Amino acid sequence: MTPINWPASRQAFIILGLFALFWFSWASHSRTLFNGLATPLFFALAAYLVVLASQYRIAVTPRSLLLFSLFATWAVFADSRSGEFLPALAMDTHWFILPLATLLMAQVFREYPLAFHAIRIGAALCIINLLLTMLVNAEWYDNWHYPPIFGHIQHLALSIGFLSVLLFAKNEMAGWVAVFLRLSRILGLALVFWSGSRSSLLALVCSMAVFIYCDWRWAKTLLIDGLVAITLSFFPAPPFPKPEGVLPRILGGVQLKSIDEVTVDTLTSSRLTIWQSTLSGLNDIGRLWTGVGGNGYARLQVMHGVIFKPAGHVQAHNGIVQSICDWGLVGLMLLGSFFYQSTLRPIIADRKNNDPTALAGIVYLLVTGMLDATLYHLEHLIYLAIAMAWLISQKPLRDEKDCHSGTLGDRAGTQSGADPHPDNRLSHRSLLVFSDRIEHSGTLSVICRR
Repeated sequence: MTPINWPASRQAFIILGLFALFWFSWASHSRTLFNGLATPLFFALAAYLVVLASQYRIAVTPRSLLLFSLFATWAVFADSRSGEFLPALAMDTHWFILPLATLLMAQVFREYPLAFHAIRIGAALCIINLLLTMLVNAEWYDNWHYPPIFGHIQHLALSIGFLSVLLFAKNEMAGWVAVFLRLSRILGLALVFWSGSRSSLLALVCSMAVFIYCDWRWAKTLLIDGLVAITLSFFPAPPFPKPEGVLPRILGGVQLKSIDEVTVDTLTSSRLTIWQSTLSGLNDIGRLWTGVGGNGYARLQVMHGVIFKPAGHVQAHNGIVQSICDWGLVGLMLLGSFFYQSTLRPIIADRKNNDPTALAGIVYLLVTGMLDATLYHLEHLIYLAIAMAWLISQKPLRDEKDCHSGTLGDRAGTQSGADPHPDNRLSHRSLLVFSDRIEHSGTLSVICRR
């Protein structure tokens, strides 16, 4: 298919479309506790991808296509046995569209690096908007359950933590814009510390470790921003009331009144009990290997009568357990194989050469996904696509610079199809390793219109 040639407004349209999608993703919890805006968000994502598909072509290698096809086929099979085929399939389409979204967004970032700056400015505006709304509507605050904008303080922390990670990127921005972004990320970190979200705090620690691993010079900036954020989270005190005599959320939530009540299970907000009862319930009905279809955790309770303790949850608070509910152990292994081949293997191969902001964002989402709903809500899956897209969009540019700065023999070797750097062959096998000027054999590849 020949890409459509647009006028000069093409760049602004694509960047503004990505900005609007990002903002809609962040606002998808504004009206409901349980991601009720996922359907319009999905259609908005699909519409944007249709536009991008008219501009870019993507090509995949047989291995990646086979792994993804096996996973998708198995997921549809699990959905067909769920008893609610269409609702289950609708939930799984969030995962089906994720690789396509990643590849197409990566091309946007490659062709228009300004698009990622727009995302970062959007992240800062989201944080500022949230703070102002919470301050203006403080009287609507109900303990920790219904803060303004977000339906749950945990959702607030999960999203704001990721947005704060995005703001640690180093780029050409200077002056007041750089000051604005740094102040915004400090305020975002302060919000996460104030929330007491253990999963978000752990994910932030892991993300900071990624920054330092990739470039130790980040340590000073991270230390200063972290200390300032911690200070802000205590002074001045937030204008929201807290139940008198209740321990902080970081020690187990609002139900505990004494340190003697703290246990491993309370520290995890009953996560261990949830995971154990979920896997036991699947095993009892004979679906541990095959799953019960998309949104399987809720279906286990409604259609199969499995009783979870504690009750009242709609997702398993763990991406792996949720995947087993949906597609069983077989589906989990297929998805894991595809993720390893297309994403994890290139990341391991590149090591410190990965873009630190993108890698830290991915780590943040994966860590929170193992402890909460990050890999359940479409909002965070779009965040994951953006982070992976930025990561893989940087590789071809870096490889191109290496090629242009290499010796004549290196360039000749590249043109003849030989790899002038044998140690980097694995690093070329990334999601995005095919440009219009440099060609590498890779796992997935994308061709950009120029």
